[in-house]
Formats: sequence, C-alpha cells, structure tokens
Amino acid sequence: MKKILAFAVAFALFAATQAFAIIGAGAHYVHNMGATLKSDSEPVTVKVGPGSVTGKLNRGEATDLQGLGFKAWIDFLPFVDLEATFNVAATRYSPCLDIPVADIPEVCLEYTPEAPFGMVFGKASPIYGVASGDLSITYPIDLPIIRPYAGAGVSYILGMPLVDRKFVENLNLDYSTLIGSSQEETQKKVSDAFSEALKNSDYTSGIGAHLIVGVRAKLPIIPIAAYANTKYYFGGGLNSKFSQGVVFELGGGLAI
Repeated sequence: MKKILAFAVAFALFAATQAFAIIGAGAHYVHNMGATLKSDSEPVTVKVGPGSVTGKLNRGEATDLQGLGFKAWIDFLPFVDLEATFNVAATRYSPCLDIPVADIPEVCLEYTPEAPFGMVFGKASPIYGVASGDLSITYPIDLPIIRPYAGAGVSYILGMPLVDRKFVENLNLDYSTLIGSSQEETQKKVSDAFSEALKNSDYTSGIGAHLIVGVRAKLPIIPIAAYANTKYYFGGGLNSKFSQGVVFELGGGLAI
C-alpha cells in the first residue's frame, strides 16, 4: 500500500511540474488580419411595376474579420499533438442600392443575420462571415512553461452569401411600391425583402487546408493554459471577391 501511495504522489508531482497538459479546452478571440472583401459597383436590373429599370449596387471595401472561437487539444500522444478548433469571424460592409426612379431614395441594406453570426453581431449592416472547423496535427517542442509547435491540418469552411448583382435581382420586391415612401419606409421594405432572400440563399462551403504555428503556456500545478496561434488557410470554396488573410487566435482555458 505504501508503494502504491508513493508512486501516486510521485506521478502527481511529475505531472504538476510539466509545461504541458494531457488534454485541454478553451475559448479565444479571432482576428483574420488582412482579409479583404473587395469594393464593387455593379449594374442591377430590378422590377418596377410592369417593366424594369437598371440601377446600381455600390458596395464598399471591408477588411479584417473578427470573432470568437473554441478549441480542444490533446498533448499526450507520442511525437505529435492534436487540436480541434471552431472559429466564427465576420466584418460589416455597406451595400447601397440606387434605383434611378423619381421618389425612390437610395437605400443601404441592414438585417439580422442567422446563427451563428447573428448571435455575435445582432442587427447591423450586412456582414460577410466565415466559419471554419479545423483539425490540426502539430509537432511540439517541449520547453519549461511554454510549448511551441507547428503543423498543418484540414478545414471545413463555410462562407455567408454576399450581396451582389444576382442576389439583388432575385429579391422578391416590386420597387414601384417604394415610390413616394419615406426613407424609413423604404429602408424597412427593402431590408425585409433582403432578410427573407438571405434565409433562402445557400452558404458557400468546401474542404480546405491550413498551416499553423503557435505556442501554449502553462504554469506548473495551475490547471490553466494560455495559447496563441497563427493560421493560414487554403481553399474552402469562398466567394471570389473575398481574399483570406492570416488568422490569429488568442485565448486560454482549462488544461489538466
């Protein structure tokens, strides 16, 4: 019995002094630095009464997606570590619709996006968001307190629909009903039609890959770890008007 107790104490002391944990889970801030949604000005043909009119859709540039993420990791495997990550990040942009018909004011769209983006951003100007689920294999370097690593993995990437010419022309809205409306009434009618169309639009999705470089830090005994990662993604089938940047993750969590 004494031998068993002595072994248990020795193992506990050994585990407590390690700079790494067996498993961990946490939450983090996400910043897609350098990501860019290109500005654009497109002609759009919309229904006005029995006929149609060509107007213009203007969309300003938007950069640097931000959001939240969650991570779980396993450190006890020989030679490699595993981590699974889910990130949601988005940026606001301002698409404005200009219909060259008297008494129809220019309107800039806003709406409340669906989950998971709506839970973070609420009602706002349209957002372009990217969600990704990542599975990474990393090769660590064991050092006191800190554990740097590098690796690669596979990602499932989901992108929100973008307000573009095709999207606006498919809105279920007769713009003749806007003639004589106030700015507020026009805003509401167009935004309601836009929100309904967005619910029926398909998100882009695809399989991609990523590279990862990062570090985790954990003090002995204390079951809490902090981590910072940098990722670069490839593929995923996102809209061609959006270009990925470098994704930075900074967070912490429970590590045992």
